[in-house]
Amino acid sequence: MTTPTPRSPIAAAIDLGSNSVHLLVASVTDGKPTVLRDESELLGLGAVVDLEGTIPETERREAIDAISTYVALAAADGADPITLLATEPLRRAANRSRFCAEVEEAVGRPLHVLSHEEEALLTLLGVTGGEAPANATLVVDIGGGSTEVVIYAPDEDPVVGALPVGSARLTGAFIEDDPPTADELAAIRGEARRLTAGLPVGHPVHGVVVGGSGRNLVRLVEAYDGTRDPAIDTLADGAIDARLIERAFAIVAADPASELLARTGLRERRIRQMAAGAALIEAVMLEYHLERLAVSDASLREGVIVAIALAGDAWREHLEALGGFRSTGPLAR
Repeated sequence: MTTPTPRSPIAAAIDLGSNSVHLLVASVTDGKPTVLRDESELLGLGAVVDLEGTIPETERREAIDAISTYVALAAADGADPITLLATEPLRRAANRSRFCAEVEEAVGRPLHVLSHEEEALLTLLGVTGGEAPANATLVVDIGGGSTEVVIYAPDEDPVVGALPVGSARLTGAFIEDDPPTADELAAIRGEARRLTAGLPVGHPVHGVVVGGSGRNLVRLVEAYDGTRDPAIDTLADGAIDARLIERAFAIVAADPASELLARTGLRERRIRQMAAGAALIEAVMLEYHLERLAVSDASLREGVIVAIALAGDAWREHLEALGGFRSTGPLAR
């Protein structure tokens, strides 16, 4: 596979998920993205689809307006290509074809609805930058409506697993009180362990968590305990272990979300989902016998930029090979 000639040194990815729509604009050098713009807007489409089975007209308009705004921002930044992605809510929405057609009519670009496997492989590419890890590595992405894991080991094909719940859906099923009760926390942790027992077998020696559940868990504890300014976005030294998880559970059980918002600066909806995110992270660590998880700001958005840099417009066709590493050797070199 040869590296295609880039249309622009700047690329963008817009990701429509269960909780939010997210824009990433990045400069691309030798296939590696450097973030120029990173913005998101909370929409909560996952909860809507859970209730309705479809995306109603009002929510479709709101989502398309947000996507249109982000496409305009990316274009103003000089991004080409601008790639639109959708994950869990569109996988489940009965009217996803109609919604995708409306998006393409509004912005002139297709909306790619990713499978669980595609989402996991793109996340792996984003975290690694297309460089095969030296050791067996697990990457876990906890979204609002689903959780994906991918295990990469040298000289083996990557193994992908998915759970039909994320932080928002697990919260909705088990937590009613604010702050959550001890019984609710015990139930959510037990359900997370039950679900992760069905994930594929693997023996990673290194683990990485991506997405808001990981970043915000660290931010909650550090901001609450006064060890870091909550306005700092980069968590270069941040990592999650059992001690941090127990501290997070103690914090969310001690104060209502509105008080934690004032103290930490995190969004209230994120705080309400924090216990579920912590429970899923804890369960994955226990399932794979990992003592800690590194926290990465990279995600599937960086992954699709890497994939396009390596495979051009045919990135979906070649994604399994790109994510498998050994099929392409040192990617496109």
